[in-house]
Amino acid sequence: MTTHDHDTEVFEAQGTHESFSDAYGASVDEGLDGAPVFNVSGGDWNDLVDEATALHEERIVVNMGPQHPSTHGVLRLILELDGETVTEARAGIGYLHTGIEKNMEFRTWVQGVTFCTRMDYLTPMFQETAYCLSVEKLLGITDQIPERANIIRVLMMELTRINSHLVCLGTGGMELGATTVMTVGFRERERLLRVFEAVTGLRMNNAYIRPGGVAQDLPHGAVDMVREVVGELRQGLHEIELLINENPLLKGRTVGIGYLDLTGCVALGVTGPVLRSTGLPHDLRKSDPYCGYETYDFDVVTRTGCDAYDRIRIRIDEMYQSLKIVEQTLDRLQRTEGQPVMVQDKKIAWPAQLAIGGDGQGNSLDHIREIMGTSMESLIHHFKLVTEGFRVPPGQAYAAVESPKGELGCHTVSDPALPGALPRPELQQPAGRGRDVRRRPGRRRHRRGGLHRPRHGRCRPLMAHDFGLQTASGHLTVSEDSKAPYPADVEAQFRADAAEVIARYPQKRSALLPLLHLVQSVDGYVTGRGIDLCAELLDLTTAEVSGVATFYTQYKRHPNGEYTVGVCTNTLCAVMGGDEIWDAVSGHLGVGHDETTADGRITLERVECNAACDYAPVVMANWEFFDNQTPESTIALVDDLTAGKPVAPTRGPTSLCTFKQVSRVLAGFHDGLADEGVGAGPASLAGLKLAHEQGWTAPEGASAT
Repeated sequence: MTTHDHDTEVFEAQGTHESFSDAYGASVDEGLDGAPVFNVSGGDWNDLVDEATALHEERIVVNMGPQHPSTHGVLRLILELDGETVTEARAGIGYLHTGIEKNMEFRTWVQGVTFCTRMDYLTPMFQETAYCLSVEKLLGITDQIPERANIIRVLMMELTRINSHLVCLGTGGMELGATTVMTVGFRERERLLRVFEAVTGLRMNNAYIRPGGVAQDLPHGAVDMVREVVGELRQGLHEIELLINENPLLKGRTVGIGYLDLTGCVALGVTGPVLRSTGLPHDLRKSDPYCGYETYDFDVVTRTGCDAYDRIRIRIDEMYQSLKIVEQTLDRLQRTEGQPVMVQDKKIAWPAQLAIGGDGQGNSLDHIREIMGTSMESLIHHFKLVTEGFRVPPGQAYAAVESPKGELGCHTVSDPALPGALPRPELQQPAGRGRDVRRRPGRRRHRRGGLHRPRHGRCRPLMAHDFGLQTASGHLTVSEDSKAPYPADVEAQFRADAAEVIARYPQKRSALLPLLHLVQSVDGYVTGRGIDLCAELLDLTTAEVSGVATFYTQYKRHPNGEYTVGVCTNTLCAVMGGDEIWDAVSGHLGVGHDETTADGRITLERVECNAACDYAPVVMANWEFFDNQTPESTIALVDDLTAGKPVAPTRGPTSLCTFKQVSRVLAGFHDGLADEGVGAGPASLAGLKLAHEQGWTAPEGASAT
């Protein structure tokens, strides 16, 4: 029966709980047979009490929630009432899920930090650290993290531990009626939030700890600021002790309450202060240290009362231990001033030691000048790292930290089924440490014939048969067969051509782009021997050469066909039929994006824009235009190319060059065909024709406005 049209329902339990017609009642214990069940979802509590009283039942069960207000999270309580006395309460948690882990699967590894930091707004540094430790395990760089970065991580985590415990004690005191405990607790917490803001720019959800280190070094004056705050916190914690420790009302409501002994903790997988209140000194900072915790002097606080009061006292004592650790980090920070805070591998390292610009925002002019004015490689690397991110080899790793609430573990899977081996993280406070919590791998829905359409600057995942493979640090490596030396005559001609190209540039390293085209004109793709020769001729490292070669899609990482056929599927071309052309040609050839037919004649590509929208839909073959295409005309084009028949582009030369021939032209060696054929068709000249007909002219000289 329904007693209110908005808030409460009551059901008679008949036998087991499966007979309840209410979903919320599904977890009520079977031992409550015959007890009326109330679901509370709003309304006046007095109305519920009056209704329950009218039933003249000695025992009723009330479903309170799931709801958010005043419960510090989405919580459901199953209450058993005997009159006005709550005789049993059961908490149902886990109703709040924001899809953070699923969102992270579609972001780069660094972007994942901005998601996991929001999982618990009281302990962001711990989520960030657990996630980054697991990523660093996958990368194999755990031992390469700079000492100063680990010191800063420890500093920020211990300050965050104090922050979390202060909120726990403050809100707990308020709910027991001790408002002063809350005001003092939040006053001390405010000091910590000011430190977080000074160091990271944000009071919470900081995204400060990054794979490989931290986002940036401590600002000037931060060490002195933290030393001052430590002294103030000691005073504030002493005030909280005076308010709590011997408070008779608080002790009356917590001593012997919530009893959970060691056996119960082990059975439930409980860790943190609750476990340590049973006398077991289990703390990952001691038992399985990370970030250098084994080098710090601190005690694991335990008590033996197994009740709510002991858990309060443990949190207070732990805050003093955290201050002890913080003071040790400050001494070490002074000793390591000026040292790096990010791993030295530049294929992983996010820019982490940049001075702030003169306006207080953005990167320093020195950094902007470096990437925009003096080093093309620095600009390319910065762009790749920020937009595409680094690559992580397929695998999985588990890392755990001792958060204020217990063990916080992150099980991260680098899934080869996703582009760039994207993250599949799962952060949790596990019931048992180290258990496999991997979900069944999902499948990203692909578009257009089951083939992945690159998004967010990511290219397709490189396969084992490709010549170019990305290592854990992102460097390009090549198969051994592509490193076989050039024949003597071929190498001599290459060196002669390269010398001609290099002579055109004031700095020879600027000749790298045309030299890579020259490599492709000889080998058909960027080979290992070509990379080595370019590095030698330009006084670059092979890593620098491969960094450029992997940035531009015009440089092929595996053997390319004689003809590269690119179908434009950008918005206008797609609307005009580009999608249908792609589906038809891909199915006809039996290959997908960046794949080559078995006879080696055609490599098919999906192109985002051919810069020829006035002739949409457009297909390019070796960068020559084929305008106003249809599925039928494009299939005819690839069939002619496969059969070796002569093919003429819509505009430009009257014949089509091979991929190697075009690559030599792009290297700077003219083939004499530049002026052949029509350069601009009627659609391109429509505006000019209209202007002539209307007598329109552009403003001239000083009269121009």
